[in-house]
Amino acid sequence: MNRFVQRAPCVVRHGIAGPVEVRDGRGRPLRYSDAGDGALRIALSKGNSALITARGDRPDLTIAPVRPNGEAPWWGLEDA
Repeated sequence: MNRFVQRAPCVVRHGIAGPVEVRDGRGRPLRYSDAGDGALRIALSKGNSALITARGDRPDLTIAPVRPNGEAPWWGLEDA
């Protein structure tokens, strides 16, 4: 079976000061290049994603409920 994996460059202007790391959804490093003007060019397979962080930063990516910082309706705030 001949399998063709479609790839297209993903160009992201990130705004993170200093060196960065680019990782896939499992935390593995992804190859990237400098696209100039504060942007990175990342080769991604269709349907994949990338996480860009400051070098050495390992944010907690756990999805969990957030404690409210005040009283609010359960299903969103009223329109302003």
